[in-house]
Amino acid sequence: MVENQEILIDKYITYLKIEKGYSQNTFYAYYKDLKFFLNYLQQENKNFFSITSLSVQEFLSSLTALNLSAKTRARFYSSIKGFYKFLYRNSEINEFPFKDIEYPFVRRKLPEFLTKDEINKMLGVKFKNNFEGIRNNAFIELLYASGLRISEIASVKLENFNFEINFVKVIGKGSKERIVPFNTSAAKYIKEYLKEREKIERGIGNYLFVTKKGRPITRQGLWKIIKKIAVKSGIDKNITPHTIRHTFATHLLEGGADLRSIQQMLGHSNISTTEIYTHTDITHLKEQHLKYHPRNIKEEK
Repeated sequence: MVENQEILIDKYITYLKIEKGYSQNTFYAYYKDLKFFLNYLQQENKNFFSITSLSVQEFLSSLTALNLSAKTRARFYSSIKGFYKFLYRNSEINEFPFKDIEYPFVRRKLPEFLTKDEINKMLGVKFKNNFEGIRNNAFIELLYASGLRISEIASVKLENFNFEINFVKVIGKGSKERIVPFNTSAAKYIKEYLKEREKIERGIGNYLFVTKKGRPITRQGLWKIIKKIAVKSGIDKNITPHTIRHTFATHLLEGGADLRSIQQMLGHSNISTTEIYTHTDITHLKEQHLKYHPRNIKEEK
């Protein structure tokens, strides 16, 4: 019985991978959630075919007892509900156990971003004038210039760049291809880095950012570079690659870019995901109003 259930998990993961085009990180997270759920059912002497709406609610309650975050619990809910939709559509089960369950919406946090002074401090960090130093400066310039996800930058290749018009072609979530512009400053740093890159031994593939041995840098490696730059810049914030992505979008919006263009550059499939930046911009506008409106200034005196 257990083997049959694991086969169903494998079928679902294959469906997510091939038909839905989910990234490896996404379908692996779903796989881990479903294995965890299967283990829970075994301990309760249940299986995928015997659960009811009550069984699902009991499982979700057990996640709360484990002190898991609301975001993690919501992901479990989404993973398992998607799996049961798949089973129901393929006639593996007769009843859909989620039809009477509504899970609380997880309130989306406003994205953290850097001010223009802070990002300029990071861009101003200079490393030694060697391969790694020149590469690190090119990386942070491209990250802020394009707003790419860290996984997209890790996988981008030389042939994806067009330096005549400063565009890069990337494959984002759901294996969706998009074209993203970058500025002349980033182009300048990348070209300087490419001169150094030509001097090292050839590695596997034609990836843009590589180690001194020519191997592609992992997402974790790029994450460490961001942490190193953050420390050198002296900014007292928890800065991640996604912070720079949020900064890119927020500064574009503050500068007058329209939301639809920002959506396309970020690779958001739904504009509601991009709309969260409007809340950040409203906060900025309020701060500017309080600081510069004559009536506010008079009241402070």
